[in-house]
Order: sequence, then structure tokens, then C-alpha cells
Amino acid sequence: MKLSIIMPVFNEAKTIREIIAKVQAVPLEKELVIVDDCSTDGTTDILRNEYDGKFDNVQVLYHSVNKGKSAGIRTGIPHATGDIISIQDGDLETDPNDFIALTAPIRSGEAQVVYGSRYLNPKEAHLYLSYQLGGRVLSTAVNVLYGQRITDEPTCYKVFRADILKSIKLTYDRFEFCPEVTAKVSKLGYKIKELPMNYYPRSFDEGKKVNWKDGVKALWVLLKFRFVN
Repeated sequence: MKLSIIMPVFNEAKTIREIIAKVQAVPLEKELVIVDDCSTDGTTDILRNEYDGKFDNVQVLYHSVNKGKSAGIRTGIPHATGDIISIQDGDLETDPNDFIALTAPIRSGEAQVVYGSRYLNPKEAHLYLSYQLGGRVLSTAVNVLYGQRITDEPTCYKVFRADILKSIKLTYDRFEFCPEVTAKVSKLGYKIKELPMNYYPRSFDEGKKVNWKDGVKALWVLLKFRFVN
């Protein structure tokens, strides 16, 4: 089964080469679908000059205006040709080698949706306190509202059987992909399996883009889709 990795990126010139190399080194049949969200720091030039059309398993797509992470994922999904789809950020906070374990339950037929959990890894680097609290609140909301049993709703590493993700109509553009897709796969009746993942958090000075306002919006999205079709 081929894995399609969708990587929405915005202003990741410092890390883009290294994260692509890490993804390419993972010993799985895979393709990488990169969506550049109108970067302004040189990321676009790096992608055009070094990756676009240079590798058989790499596609590079471009937004002409900045739209947001969720919009980047939405752009990438129709271009994914694999049996499994996962999301990869353009920074170095996660370890692409985790895809080996995270895709295994889907390959075996044990699960259709798998999330990597930063909280299930006892060796994990600690999240900033505000992110720990926010993540716990969102995970609890998912468990209460949708009957799941997860610990890390806002995790980057969300892995889906491709046909399931492609069947879901996603509507948001910014950072709402996580709560929206979690709500909608839950309402379709799929149980989310969690496995430990590695995580190396970066600071806002290093380029982290999510803030507390995005957490509030995520909670609103979870509440909205619980009661609205």
C-alpha cells in the first residue's frame, strides 16, 4: 500500500530541505505532495529550483495567495494517489520514521484512522504548558462529544485510509483541519486508534504559528459539528 504524505508549508526555508530528506529516507512506498502556501521567505524558490519536477515521487503545488494550513491540505488531497494519506508539517517537530508504525494498523486492516499521540510516548519532550492544557481540553471534548478515546486531538500525525479522507467534505482554511476532520470521521463511525509518536517542539521565535486563539476556534468547530450536519 502506497503512502501519500501531504505537506502544507508556509515560510519554512530554514527546515524544508531537511524535512523533505527525512521523509524521503523513510523505507516505505510513498509519495510527497507539497503545497506551498504563498511563502515569502524563499521557500517557494527552494521548491521550484530543487524539488519541482526533480523527483518521481514528489509533487509541488502552489497557492497564489496565502490561504492557511487547512486550505493547503484540501489542495493536496485530490493529488494524492496512495492508499493511505497522512499529514506532515514543514518543520522539524515530528519524526517521519513514525509513519512506519502509524501506517501499520491500516495496512493490516486493524484500523482505518490512526493518530500519533505525543502523550503516549514516555520519552517525549514536554510540550509547553499552554499547549498541554489546550490539547487535553480538545481531546476531552472529542471523547465526550464523539465517543472517542484519544489523548492528542491536535496532533500533526493523522493517518487515514485514502478513500475515507477523500470522501469527507472539508470546509475550513486555517488551522481547523484537525478538529474538522476529527469530528467528521467520528460522525462517520470510525474509531481513531492512537499510537505513540516523537515530538520536538519549537518556539514562536523558531517559527511556531499556532496560538491560543486557534485552540478556541478548534473547540468551537468540535461543538459546531457535533450538532450540525
